[in-house]
Amino acid sequence: MKYKFAFFDGDNVGSTIEILLLENKVLDAKNLSENINKAINEIKQFLEDKGEVLIAGGDDILVKLHDDDKFIEVLNSIGEIFFGKTGLTISGGVGDDIKTAIYELSIAKLYGKNQIKFSK
Repeated sequence: MKYKFAFFDGDNVGSTIEILLLENKVLDAKNLSENINKAINEIKQFLEDKGEVLIAGGDDILVKLHDDDKFIEVLNSIGEIFFGKTGLTISGGVGDDIKTAIYELSIAKLYGKNQIKFSK
C-alpha cells in the first residue's frame, strides 16, 4: 500500500494564547489549551485506521496516511476536527517523505494559512 506523510500545525495558536494572557483572560487561555489537546486526541483517534500517527503534541501532528481514494477527505477532516474543538484553523503539508511534508506546511503558512499544500 502507498503512503503519504502529512504534517499539520495550528494557525496563530501561540499568538492567540499570548493575547488572551496579556488581556488577563487566563481561564480562556487555559480552556483553549485544553481544547487544543482534545482536538489533537480526537484527530489521533480518527486516524487510527487510516495510517500511523508519528508525532502528536501541542498543536502539531505528523501522520503517515494511506494514499487511497479517501485521502483528501481524511485530510480535510483533520482541519474540521481542529476547528470544531478550538475555533482556530490548522495548516498542513503533504509529501512522499517527512522533509517534503514539512516544506509544504511552510508554504501553506506563507500562502495565508488554513490550507493544505501538496508536493508536485
